[in-house]
Amino acid sequence: MSVDVAEPSTRARAAGFVLTILSVAAVSYALVQSTVNPALESLRDYVHTDHLGVGWVLTSFLLASAVLTPVLGRLGDHFGKRRVLLVVMALMTIGSVVAALSHNLPLLLVGRVLQGAGGATLPLAFGIMRDLLPRQRIGSAVGTIAAVSSVGGAVGVLVTGPIIDHLGIPWLFWLPAIANGVVALAMLRLVPHTGRGGTGPGDFVAGAFLAVSLVLLLLPLSLGGDWGWLSPLTLGSFALAVLTGALWVRTELRSKSPLIDMQIFRLRPVWTANLASLLFGVTLYSAFGFLPTFLQLPQTTGYGLGESITVSGLIFVPVTIAQFVFGVAAGPLSNRIPAKLVLLLGGVPIVAGFVLLTLAHDAVWQVILATALAGIGFGLGLSALSALIVHAVPPAHTGAATGMNANIRTIGGALGAAAVSAVLAAHTAPGGFPTETGWVVAFAVLAGAAALGLAASALIPDATAHSPEDSNADRELADHR
Repeated sequence: MSVDVAEPSTRARAAGFVLTILSVAAVSYALVQSTVNPALESLRDYVHTDHLGVGWVLTSFLLASAVLTPVLGRLGDHFGKRRVLLVVMALMTIGSVVAALSHNLPLLLVGRVLQGAGGATLPLAFGIMRDLLPRQRIGSAVGTIAAVSSVGGAVGVLVTGPIIDHLGIPWLFWLPAIANGVVALAMLRLVPHTGRGGTGPGDFVAGAFLAVSLVLLLLPLSLGGDWGWLSPLTLGSFALAVLTGALWVRTELRSKSPLIDMQIFRLRPVWTANLASLLFGVTLYSAFGFLPTFLQLPQTTGYGLGESITVSGLIFVPVTIAQFVFGVAAGPLSNRIPAKLVLLLGGVPIVAGFVLLTLAHDAVWQVILATALAGIGFGLGLSALSALIVHAVPPAHTGAATGMNANIRTIGGALGAAAVSAVLAAHTAPGGFPTETGWVVAFAVLAGAAALGLAASALIPDATAHSPEDSNADRELADHR
């Protein structure tokens, strides 16, 4: 039977089990997110659709995750993070089963929308650890969860080929369904209750405006290449996204129970960390989204490496190891030096990795070296960013604030994907493949985004993970009010 976190001795005994369970949940969500990317061509044939149709397999998941992550994070702050996380795991399990049973595009999209609820896994997990642990251990726990989550994204690219080759396409979804179900049962048994918050469930009108704004922003970012970047549909969607976004902010500012407290966003540690997170998203998601495609380009293009899905996945093993090792190390490191410095240290190898890709990408070893460098930075940076956000806000706002930070990183990923897609589309040869120049420009754009992310990290106020920041955050929030 689960126990209440009000007992300190019980918290200490349960923390190790809880951290393991939450880490597995984070990996499970990351796999749900990443295994589909390299399998799009196989899925297109499996559900008998075209290029535009299979693009919705990614887009539907992205939209659902973007809309549900901050909402579910906020509900976790109010109703209890454990309770809401169990609902999230159930939705992911049901969505995976629906996707596994689907043989047509509409049913597959229903499954992907339900799976998108898993975007709230990380913010809820961070909140649970903050409720359970003493302050000096929070940074290490948050860093571990963030590290294994980012590793899960790389592992997804690695295992997709073998799963399809040896088990079949439905097992891309059956395996997550089984894993999520097992994790939910373990969570029900071993994760303590986290109690209800006193902040209210949030303003549902504001939530509706936020959802519409995110959909109108992410749709053209995801589909602008097919619609045309200057088409009335694309430009109109962006304009309406700005309008509904303004209505969301206005509603939140007037609400007695805001979904996302706008005053939180005015705290300097929060808005600077969100800016850095946006730029991290540009590079991280673009790297894992487009590099497998680059590796699989045929050698007849004159520069392609001609690797299979399986081999291109194996090439990501070094980056996976680098992300995990340095991500786990980031938490303890942040207890010794300022978390901001850890973040800055992480930004340098990301820039170096993409610069190397821009200059040298003719051999597999060059790609491995460049991605491993970037993996070191992603491991350090994402773990430090997560800890900075957790410590920058009062405990009652942990789920909502970290949910929005994750959302902003997702938006950054959509921006990066749109930028890379536009560059490659503008440099496509008659044979249908992008030219080498197109890839060089794309890598250079990502190197520039990484450099901007490093600059944004420098704007974050100096603070250490062991400073009395909870009380500082409360006081600063009160000053803003």
